[in-house]
Amino acid sequence: MFVPLLHCKLDLTIGKIEKNVYSYLQNRLQGGVIMELRQIRYFVVLAEELHFGRAAKRICIAQSALSQQIQKLEEELGSPLFTRNTHKVALTETGFVFLKHAKSILNGVQHAEDSITLAANGYSGRLTIGFVEAALWDIAPQLMRSFNQKYPKVELVPHQMNTITQIEALKQQKLQIGIVGKKVPLLGVNYQLIREEEWLLALPSWHPLANEKQAAVEDLAEERFIAIRRESGAFYFDQFIQTCMDNGFSPNIVLTADKMQPILAFVASGMGIALIPESARNIRDDLCYVPLKGVIKNRYKLFLAWQANQQSKVVENFVEEAVLIFPQLE
Repeated sequence: MFVPLLHCKLDLTIGKIEKNVYSYLQNRLQGGVIMELRQIRYFVVLAEELHFGRAAKRICIAQSALSQQIQKLEEELGSPLFTRNTHKVALTETGFVFLKHAKSILNGVQHAEDSITLAANGYSGRLTIGFVEAALWDIAPQLMRSFNQKYPKVELVPHQMNTITQIEALKQQKLQIGIVGKKVPLLGVNYQLIREEEWLLALPSWHPLANEKQAAVEDLAEERFIAIRRESGAFYFDQFIQTCMDNGFSPNIVLTADKMQPILAFVASGMGIALIPESARNIRDDLCYVPLKGVIKNRYKLFLAWQANQQSKVVENFVEEAVLIFPQLE
């Protein structure tokens, strides 16, 4: 492995010897000179041991080979790094200066190797996540908290988007993974079901059905409904309409909103009732939530979505964590 010394930030203020070393290295680097990383490692070990025999044994090479590599390094630098005689080995002034920067190089290389290993195994990096509003109620916080505990060096970048916007962002590689409300047939996108839940009827506490164990959908034909605007939640809206139609009526929608929180606030004010996914009951505790009976063909579902050809260990780890927390349902 070779390492260019261009990245060594040599201190120009600590003496003439260091200034000369810096000037020489800069001139050599402008000519495209590189030196072997192993030579720098050998130099540091010898500087620590100050004995060729011990240093050679420590790095598992012959003493003669070590001597040759140190000589090549000195020739490359144009200055002796050690004084040698039959009794001892000592660093020259140039050697003292170079030792500090040699250790900095090795530390930097080790840090880079460690960072690459972490990234290659998905333990560091960046993950952009999209999610529909329904995921905010419990799934997204639970999943991101659990993932962050296992992979604290991965930066999570969340974005709230509806399903269609997420799928488009996945296609354009603006998102790496999404939590969506429906499988959109699209070549190259993988889906994993992580939540399937019942629909509930949200009512103010004084509503006649508030204390019932179940409410028949067909009995709601004369009720005033509050619903998500279709532009904000097409799949929720379509399932709501379909459920009413399957039970013999078209719903009387008196008010719409972009998010579930204002819908439930309007229910609490007595302006109407709403069909909601089961997990949405976590938003407010001052309403009554009654299970439904009747013709209900579709339960509310949430899926993970990601590009099939995306070679990302971070994405793979996130999917694995989601499956672990929310066992596969299909």
